[in-house]
Amino acid sequence: MTTNTIVKNSGRMDAVITWPSVPVEIVRAAGLRPTMVRGAPDGTTATPVADMHLEVGIFPSRLRNLVDAALTGRLDSAACIIVPRTSDPDYKTFLYLREFERRGIARSLPPIILFDLLQSEGPDVRTYDAARMMALFEHLASIAGRQPSLDDLRLEIERANAARSAVRRLVELRHVVPRIKGAEVLPLLAAFWLLPPNEFSHLAAEAIDDVVQRPPLDGPRVLLAGAPVDGPSLHAAIESHGAIVVEEVGPWGSAAGGEDVDCSGDPMLALADKYRRDAIGPRTPIGPLRHSISRMLENIDAVVVSIPSEDTAFGWDYPTLRDLLAVRRIPHTCLSGDPCGPWTRSDHDRLDMLVGAAETRHA
Repeated sequence: MTTNTIVKNSGRMDAVITWPSVPVEIVRAAGLRPTMVRGAPDGTTATPVADMHLEVGIFPSRLRNLVDAALTGRLDSAACIIVPRTSDPDYKTFLYLREFERRGIARSLPPIILFDLLQSEGPDVRTYDAARMMALFEHLASIAGRQPSLDDLRLEIERANAARSAVRRLVELRHVVPRIKGAEVLPLLAAFWLLPPNEFSHLAAEAIDDVVQRPPLDGPRVLLAGAPVDGPSLHAAIESHGAIVVEEVGPWGSAAGGEDVDCSGDPMLALADKYRRDAIGPRTPIGPLRHSISRMLENIDAVVVSIPSEDTAFGWDYPTLRDLLAVRRIPHTCLSGDPCGPWTRSDHDRLDMLVGAAETRHA
């Protein structure tokens, strides 16, 4: 589901979010529906109005889609736009939207909220993040015209935790003996951020019942690393060469749910701890991110590293990843195009060589 698909149907209860480091539990408890911005699934969606105002090679397709929707009126009926300060492109998008509004280029935008989640480890960060959670909760409740309680928030946390459990069960079907391809399962895992928790859990249970009946898939097991991808196009390109994508670094795939939120105490502090630690993005602390990637490599035959032109964060960690892969003798390749595609002959040649090398390790 792309931004262009979502926003044209947005209602007054939709909170449009640029990246999943905004707690969906808070959005739902406040009375709004989280609607995550996504890139075009195949890289073909044109953004002609946004292209008139945004520089090339800085904004990923998800943000170009958002700006195009904002400038053409497709966001007019949304309740708000929430931009987490998780990367330079997202923060620039926030500033651009405010400037478009000030200059009258976008005449009827909903409220634009900057959510300043810190992901550092300083002594005051936890308290600061909890305060930002509370401020967001109160702001969204005001927009929705509701007065929710912390018990309402705890209920949404419990529902989201049930959905996280369903995510983990789906992920297990990709490990050791994979039974589902990455291009098929990624949209389902990403739906964690889009569907009501009960609906997602039901959908995931149906998928699990189907997948467990399937025969095991054979082929080299691939980790998709680098800048997180939010669509299945790159998965499909890799799998067209006979490999299987069984892990990806980022919030849309195998890490979509993460661990449960412990809401036995203050729910704001619990959410602050969860999203500071687990929200994968350009400002995720490098230590936990490297630890997570190292764990993922335990059952991997090859790695594809996506480093598109607009990336300003994940590419810096490539030398460390390259050295780690060399020690473990895991082949890898880097792709620098738009992860939504389209894919060039050179891209396919790289993938073909990688899968050939991985097949020897997999045998």
